[in-house]
Amino acid sequence: MNSQGIIEKKFLPALSRVFTPIVLDSITQKGFSPYLSEVCVNSGFLKKVDQSMTLGSFFDLVYDLLFKNYRNEYIYKNVIANKILLGKHSLKTSNMLTEFRVGNNKADVIILNGTSSVYEIKSEYDTFNRLQNQLDAYLEIFDFINVITSLSQANKLYSNIPEKVGILVLTDRNTISIIREAKSNKENFNPARLFDSFRKAEYTRIIKEYYGVLPDVPNTMIFNECKKLYCKIPPVVAHDLSIKILKERTNAETLTAFIAKAPSSMSAYAMTISDQERKMCILLDLFNGSIESLFIPKSI
Repeated sequence: MNSQGIIEKKFLPALSRVFTPIVLDSITQKGFSPYLSEVCVNSGFLKKVDQSMTLGSFFDLVYDLLFKNYRNEYIYKNVIANKILLGKHSLKTSNMLTEFRVGNNKADVIILNGTSSVYEIKSEYDTFNRLQNQLDAYLEIFDFINVITSLSQANKLYSNIPEKVGILVLTDRNTISIIREAKSNKENFNPARLFDSFRKAEYTRIIKEYYGVLPDVPNTMIFNECKKLYCKIPPVVAHDLSIKILKERTNAETLTAFIAKAPSSMSAYAMTISDQERKMCILLDLFNGSIESLFIPKSI
């Protein structure tokens, strides 16, 4: 499929937002997306598709168009979800988090199983301007650090990033090619760096599990006291205990059921709503309906 034969290339960035909350939340809540309707009409895409097709097929069609002509960050996240999380691991033992806060940075994708692996995405449309700061932060938290990029950009990385950082390439064949393997970095884990990324229920559970009890202090002091105790845990132990707790952010059973029925183009998005069972159920119903209603707002 060639973008010039379907829609003009200038409309691809706008169309790529079909996989963002601005569209998917609207579809879930209203059964209609004004943004998606406007993009599809203005680009001429609406005239090129069969409006009797299902929503699931429509998402896959858009995804295929973007993969071949506009591989943005979502495309990379979805390939990681399908090829690494679902292809090599199991949702029973592994978890994928996106946009995970690490200090002033947000890690694009982290996969948690027996250890932690981070994937920093640098698509054809990204620069490497912030990469060094991002890697410096990740080298204090994660076991395996990877940069995944396009083949045309991969060569620029060799001399600019630490040797223990892996280099991956998203190929035209919808596979991930390993250019350089990441090396274990767990011994450099800095507990203070990760603690601020925890939810209260997570850090209190870690402290109670390791020490047996929580500090007997007022609620206003619990964060600081727990952080002090967390930073005293041996780094490797703290890393492994933290991964165990973070893995539980996902409802594996609900997510597995959703992935089994959802279009493959939705795998990465599924990870962002893994604790929202109602939204998953609504989307599964909508996937089987035709797309015609997406472009016709319902009467008020």
